[in-house]
Amino acid sequence: MKRLSVVLALLGALAPGLVAHADRLSVARAQPLVEVSHSVDVEIVDGVARYRVRRTFANNGTRPEEASLRIELAHGAAVTGLRIRARDRWYDGELMDAEEARAKYQELTGIGAWEVKDPALLQWVWADQVHLQVFPVLPGSVNTVEYTLTAPLEYRGGRYVLSYPRFDPAGGADTLQLAEPVLRVRPGHGDARTEIRVAGQRAAPDAPIVLKPAAPLAWIGEGEPDPSAGHVFSRLDIDRDEPVMAAKIKLEIDHTYSGDLRVALVTPDGQHLPVTAGSSDNNDIRGSFDVTLPPGSRAAGAWHLAVADHAGLDVGTLDAWSMTLSPERAGAAEIQAAASDLPRFIPDAPDGDGSGGHVLIEIEPPKIRTLDARLGRVVASAEHGFSRLELDAAPRLAELPRGASVVFVLDVSRSVDPELLAAQLRVVAAYLAHVPDAKVELVVFDRQARRVFGEFVNASVFPEALLLAQSGGKLAFGNGSALEEGLGLAAATLAERRGPTRIVALTDARLRSSFVPRVAARELASASRTAITHLVIPEDGYSAALRRDDGHVLAGIAAAQRGVLFTAVVPEADKALPAQMLGLVRPVTIDHFKVAGIDLSGAAEVPDSLREGVGYRAMIASADPTRRVVVSGKIWARTLHRVVEHNDSFDDATAAFVFSEDEHHALSPEEMRTVAYKGRAVSPVTSYLATEPGVRPSTEGLLELEGFGGLGLVGTGRGGGGAGSGSISITLPRLSDLLAEPVANCVRRHAAGVGWSVALKVETTGPEVVDVVVTRASHAALRECVVAAVWALELPGGFPERESHDLDFTGAVP
Repeated sequence: MKRLSVVLALLGALAPGLVAHADRLSVARAQPLVEVSHSVDVEIVDGVARYRVRRTFANNGTRPEEASLRIELAHGAAVTGLRIRARDRWYDGELMDAEEARAKYQELTGIGAWEVKDPALLQWVWADQVHLQVFPVLPGSVNTVEYTLTAPLEYRGGRYVLSYPRFDPAGGADTLQLAEPVLRVRPGHGDARTEIRVAGQRAAPDAPIVLKPAAPLAWIGEGEPDPSAGHVFSRLDIDRDEPVMAAKIKLEIDHTYSGDLRVALVTPDGQHLPVTAGSSDNNDIRGSFDVTLPPGSRAAGAWHLAVADHAGLDVGTLDAWSMTLSPERAGAAEIQAAASDLPRFIPDAPDGDGSGGHVLIEIEPPKIRTLDARLGRVVASAEHGFSRLELDAAPRLAELPRGASVVFVLDVSRSVDPELLAAQLRVVAAYLAHVPDAKVELVVFDRQARRVFGEFVNASVFPEALLLAQSGGKLAFGNGSALEEGLGLAAATLAERRGPTRIVALTDARLRSSFVPRVAARELASASRTAITHLVIPEDGYSAALRRDDGHVLAGIAAAQRGVLFTAVVPEADKALPAQMLGLVRPVTIDHFKVAGIDLSGAAEVPDSLREGVGYRAMIASADPTRRVVVSGKIWARTLHRVVEHNDSFDDATAAFVFSEDEHHALSPEEMRTVAYKGRAVSPVTSYLATEPGVRPSTEGLLELEGFGGLGLVGTGRGGGGAGSGSISITLPRLSDLLAEPVANCVRRHAAGVGWSVALKVETTGPEVVDVVVTRASHAALRECVVAAVWALELPGGFPERESHDLDFTGAVP
């Protein structure tokens, strides 16, 4: 669907090297052109990333040259602006129909009688590539061009995530020297303390960072990398050692053509097991995939997901993956793990050698109060349109309570065995690991409730106080399960406490049949107004986990006090236990998370719980794009309700992303044109043309042979020559036409008068004048001036190997 055969055939015939992964600089006249500067300024504006990319080219040759640059874009970026600098002034480019822009550029860079000026053309090649042509770069001079990229913001770990292509020193035989990109991040919010990371290293706002080449990517596991494919690995580790027989892999891969991709699971002993391959009918890969594991497989160790790209021109990212392992042992709990080293950018096919690639840019967002939301709406026609939804949960949904007074209510009824009591105490220890400044009291209950310490103790001395209480028999088991008594005593204990107050009640929930939850809820009424109550029911399991259960019969007790009922798996010696119990101390997820008002069936699945610092992204094709959505959820007991409406700024960005995310294929050319002009974006039907006012064909213009504008493809400049098979008809200018203006200047300079004449025989070999013989001249000074003009002439490429020219100039002053 994506790879139209006629396009592929043209790409293969005209530019077999086009799919190379890095920028490529070539020329039309074989002049020694180099890039001397490549600067990138990144800023966050209106919820999107704006890159201002400035590139300067220098000509060390003797003739004006055209810089022809194939550009690899930042992931997801669309080109939304172009400008050129001429004579210390900047001139903005105009977005116009691609054919019109190409024709004007060819006209403006052709042979003419005017002074040299500076047009630039920026054209679409693919969703992740554009082609820039700039003419002329004069000998001994430089030419600077600037283009703007608009890219969506990914959001991971409470940070915006962007990318930019690294410098690739390898290049190739068909490319000229490029400059190392120098990146500056200007967040547009915050101050010098705003956290910025480039390739994992902390960077200061506005500090220049040179994007050096990345180290080659190591191959993991059996076999060896395919040199014609790009690959990336993501890792997750499992501590539990258990024989396993199968794996279920859940994937979220964002890619502009999934048919390029092959996904494999790499076991801890290095075996590569196929997971899935992409489809020619879809862009992304999302869903769950079953993998049968080899006999003797064990869970413990480092598992990797390998994603390989086997064809050029399309790019993407591995956004998320998780794995569920099925143990061989009957009744054993499944083993679940999710990767955290994400997102991972998937190198395009020619990146198989590990060079080049993209650098990861992470930026602390501005202050987000609970949830940041953006909705874009684009109408292409009555039949086609697009909606884009972006949701970002705050990096921290709430802060830890400072100086809190916490009462833990422990179930010591006889239905609780010593192992379950130890599990309750592990919950207490994990909780206190997050609030070392807390004051703590224990309440235990069987048929009655009683305080353990009789006072609030510092969290720092809690372990010693607990040991003393246990040795004194204060946690002894008894009959009865009077949870309401324990809650009532905890509330009374907190009644006079100042500052944040918390009750965490733990129970096996094996209560008497006459137990009435609303009675227990009333017992909490005497607690301070700041008190929040959670109920926790420990469960068996192998991996630490905390799960909300609003459907439990006891859930209303906690909800009445702005809390939640949780079930908790708290295995012994699990290093992840404190992190998993953080949700008891402060809210870390938006639960029961829902989005209404938009059909998201074709997008990534909306999570039931959106964790803090995590985002959700969806681009939906729709005949009637959404104008507003309603986002709802629960943050502990608090209800979240947010109405999100589209706005003009994000509508424009969404229109640009239709092309950068390769979502335009169902559109007609006219529909693409409508969307492209809305987003001010380069597309298959639109290009940017920037010109200095008054620019016209010059005496230094290009011949058609020296460049080819179709699909943004040009000759390499190594030895000259254009694209194609040689069937293009080329009309070369006559030597007398090239000399017309220089001769006229000589006539004016020497006042030759009426009836002047100069006749010459000129011999050329290709682009070189090798001999000039004067056969007639009416004026000595005029003769010398004309001969000097012929010797100074720079011939365009395409002249025959050897040719003789008889020139006869006569007449009055032009």
